[in-house]
Amino acid sequence: MQRPQSDVLIENMRPGVMERLGLGADDLLKKNPGLIIGKVSGYGQTGPYAMRPGFGTLAEAFSGFTYLNAHPGGPPTSPPAALADFIAGINLAYAVMVCLRNQKRGQFGGQIIDISLYEPLFSLFGADFLSYFLTSEIPQPMGNELKDAAPRNNYRTKDGDWVALSCSSQKPWERLAEAMGREDMIKDHRFASNKTRTIPEHRNILNEAIQDWIGTKETKEFFEVCTSLGLTAGPIPDMKGIAENPHYIERGTLVEINDPSTGATLKMPEIAYRMLATPGKIRFPGLPHASANEVIFQDLLGYRAEDIQRFKNDGVI
Repeated sequence: MQRPQSDVLIENMRPGVMERLGLGADDLLKKNPGLIIGKVSGYGQTGPYAMRPGFGTLAEAFSGFTYLNAHPGGPPTSPPAALADFIAGINLAYAVMVCLRNQKRGQFGGQIIDISLYEPLFSLFGADFLSYFLTSEIPQPMGNELKDAAPRNNYRTKDGDWVALSCSSQKPWERLAEAMGREDMIKDHRFASNKTRTIPEHRNILNEAIQDWIGTKETKEFFEVCTSLGLTAGPIPDMKGIAENPHYIERGTLVEINDPSTGATLKMPEIAYRMLATPGKIRFPGLPHASANEVIFQDLLGYRAEDIQRFKNDGVI
């Protein structure tokens, strides 16, 4: 057998599949004591649901996200992206980096990472679960609002654009009330503090007053007022708005990349973080299917060229 030359193995199958393929974690770790094995599955490697098929949509539902992601009285709403998959992937990458701190290739530090699709997303709702645990009150969907912050909502301007506004801190709220010409609300006991503003019936009156005011302002004028007063408000763009937004463009949030499989130039999100001393970049948008077969089977696994061709002829790869 070749000397151990791999640091990390990631697999995304139901529990037990790797073992049936002769690639069980125990055997792999015996051959490579430094191997970090990341096992990704819908419900994790243990528990009564472990053998169930798992997809992101089911994980989002099981995590509590889908229930809370709705307007009051509305149906539970799944996210418009593979949210559970993305968050699980980020958590897995972090776990791998932690493991690498105590690992040496082929020698020691290998271990198994068991990560489900639902638990990383559920962890974001720790405060909601703790609230239920302490009070026995089940947190309910609040649409665009937060239980402990008001005003915090989305509103529509005179020319039909949606904007996000969050002014729950006292001073910004008071500046907003003054801009609205509603100084009376500052002294009204219903709106005098964030605590009283978050009472549902008070929140409804507050939102109506804010919407009435924003509805008289064109988008440009609204943001000019917010900027002059230091109010925390921002646009809610669609993808066209993002593509044309000057901040996205100047900051380099969008990057143009050549697609080697088609020759086309693609525009997509750049890396989401910036390391100023060692800046990275996206090298390619994704290689053509099976383009790494030779690297994996020949360079890493040691198969001969004729073996790889036989695999292709037999439909193995």
